[in-house]
Amino acid sequence: MVFGSLFRRLPAPGGKILVAFASQTGAAETIAWRTANALAGSGLVKVAALGSLTAEEIAEAGTLLLVASTYGAGEAPDSARAFERKQMAQPHLFKGLNYAVLARGDRKYDATFCGFGKSLDRWLAASKARRLFDVICVDGDDDTQAMTRWCEQITRLGATTSVEQLMPGPAQDWYLAERRLLNPGSAGGETWHIALTPRDPAHLNWTAGDIAEIWPRNSEAAVDEFLALHNLNGELSFRWRGYWTFLRDIIAHSRLPRPHEVEGIALDWLVERLEGFPPREYSIASLPQSGRMELLVRKAVRDDGSLGLGSGWLTEIAQPRGVIKLRLRPNPNFQPPGDGPQILIGAGTGMAGLRAHLQHRQAKKLGDAWLLFGERGEKTDLYYCDDIKAWQADGTLAKTDLVFSRDASPKRYVQNLVTEQGEEIRRWIDRGASILVCGGLQMAAGVQDALLGIVGQEKLDQMTQDGLYRRDIY
Repeated sequence: MVFGSLFRRLPAPGGKILVAFASQTGAAETIAWRTANALAGSGLVKVAALGSLTAEEIAEAGTLLLVASTYGAGEAPDSARAFERKQMAQPHLFKGLNYAVLARGDRKYDATFCGFGKSLDRWLAASKARRLFDVICVDGDDDTQAMTRWCEQITRLGATTSVEQLMPGPAQDWYLAERRLLNPGSAGGETWHIALTPRDPAHLNWTAGDIAEIWPRNSEAAVDEFLALHNLNGELSFRWRGYWTFLRDIIAHSRLPRPHEVEGIALDWLVERLEGFPPREYSIASLPQSGRMELLVRKAVRDDGSLGLGSGWLTEIAQPRGVIKLRLRPNPNFQPPGDGPQILIGAGTGMAGLRAHLQHRQAKKLGDAWLLFGERGEKTDLYYCDDIKAWQADGTLAKTDLVFSRDASPKRYVQNLVTEQGEEIRRWIDRGASILVCGGLQMAAGVQDALLGIVGQEKLDQMTQDGLYRRDIY
């Protein structure tokens, strides 16, 4: 009997390993660095952004480990778009290269789940590289099962690590300090200012552009009712999402099963089958020096009148001074790109991420910033109006352009502003300005089309590679 065909031959120890990442919000980059650190003793290990690599550099690597996120409808992250368009348009010759792909995505986008990572795998296979193991698809930040498979595979390559060391870690306890409606009477949805304070002041540690991951939960009343109905002890502990957790907390952060899903089922099996709520990501609208984290949250209301999971929790269900489970995530792709001139473009709750950057520039007395912002109505939806006036008064904002779609006929949006200001934007770019975009996918796509019309694809690609064009979009 021949066993060799059942197992893929591993690369020889001590060779070169290239760990490349394609990251939109920093999660894939973090996994790449943790993977590289775990492999540090097994050979010469290098970490690089995929978008910065040439085909020749990839070919020279003995082993290529790719950690790739998928953004939008199966698309490459911003930093890898030029790579996808130029390098992946046709196969290369990577004979002798060993590779493996860890693909990150969101399973709610089932048709395009981990689409870019899978595209990378197909391209490398077509380029005659040798796949070490099948693509591992990871659903969000807390997919312990998939990350365990990745841990096992890189351990076979010589890594010294554990799945806990590769994953982000548990959420921390924060408290709801303030909740205030910012746009009463608006023609759009309600937008709320949310302020949180940490149980441990050491968690006041982030940079402008970073992300807050918040776990929504069921109300205390709903949890109490469920436990009482099924005669369950909420103080029992179970291994859940990689950590020992009280049953009460597991129930609180999961979809409540229907009665027929619980009856006659062993408790261990019930816990295993519970569908935990995924965290919701929010752009942070403040700096840690303020002593609290501030968010700008649009309350989502479904057609049946029920509230969106994350926004409903923050804007209505959570109680004042109640605990909010939160985990900070560094987002290098949207952190401050430097001290030069800066154009900040956004709409709606995208003002959150732009506000933190303007606070950062104000603290450093930088000036030379230009804000282009759009919303529905000036009287109701100009968030942080007093802040904008203060930035104008102290010179942080050298130029401000605002547009309100419901106040104009025909309607005008922030992408229209970008097109109209094309010549001035080009002049700012010519003197080294960076561009930050924060807000929804549709707005960001419109802004990108407008920028392409102003500077062209090659220039925008170069700005992306140089860190001068950065986006936080959702």
